[in-house]
Amino acid sequence: MVDDSVFRTAFSNISQASTRAAFEQRFNAIQNGIINRLNDQIDKITDDGTERRLAELQSSRDDLFDYVGKANNYLFAVQTNRARLQEIALGSLSTAAKGEVDGDADTFTASEAANLNEAKEHLIENMGRMRAVYFPGPISDQTFVNIVYHDAQALDSLTAVAGTVDAEDSASTTNDNRALLDLLSQVSDRAVTLSESTKILEATVNDMIIKGQKEILSIEATLTEITAVEIAKKTEEIEALKIKYGNLLRAISTTFEVNSSIGDMLVTGTRPPPDRTSILNLFV
Repeated sequence: MVDDSVFRTAFSNISQASTRAAFEQRFNAIQNGIINRLNDQIDKITDDGTERRLAELQSSRDDLFDYVGKANNYLFAVQTNRARLQEIALGSLSTAAKGEVDGDADTFTASEAANLNEAKEHLIENMGRMRAVYFPGPISDQTFVNIVYHDAQALDSLTAVAGTVDAEDSASTTNDNRALLDLLSQVSDRAVTLSESTKILEATVNDMIIKGQKEILSIEATLTEITAVEIAKKTEEIEALKIKYGNLLRAISTTFEVNSSIGDMLVTGTRPPPDRTSILNLFV
């Protein structure tokens, strides 16, 4: 009679090997599916709107940095203009005084007229150094600057000459002497008024800068808080997902290994015992 135990053993070995190969293929597909699902859930965790909010806050902070920078530049220009307005106010009085020194109040000598014209030119030069600065927003000192420029042009159109100095509020004028002296007095008064107005503007801009800097610090604090909290939270959630799916894969793998071991034992059980005279009996 033909002993078919050899065939049973061979068949069992082939079947067990085939089962293991099929499991490896299925396990690989399951593993890839779980990895894809894990990646999808990680993407959902990371894309929860936090990055968009952070980007918006960073954009607002950068805009404020730009705004405060422009405001600081503008403040420097306003402070410079206020200092020059004070110089113009004093310079106008000093220039006008040259028409009243060492001479008859009703006339200018050639020397007095020359001194007055020279002082006037220096004053006009100083007035031309006013800084024309524009600031994006509801405030501006450009009107102040334009007034000074206009006064400088008016002064430039008048020239002191040797001769009569008309009386104040005279109905007729002999020359530019009275008009020049009156305009110098007006320029001084306007410069004082504009200097005080510019001082108010300076305080307003300075207040805007302080508020802008406070807002920047507030945004920076919010960014730091969101970044630290969200990173910790997301890291914890992602690690929990990794553990969850890792345990699932290990459970599947362990279950197969147990079943495979049982299969190996069954295969071994189909093998016939060695011949009674065989030395293999020593290991049975």
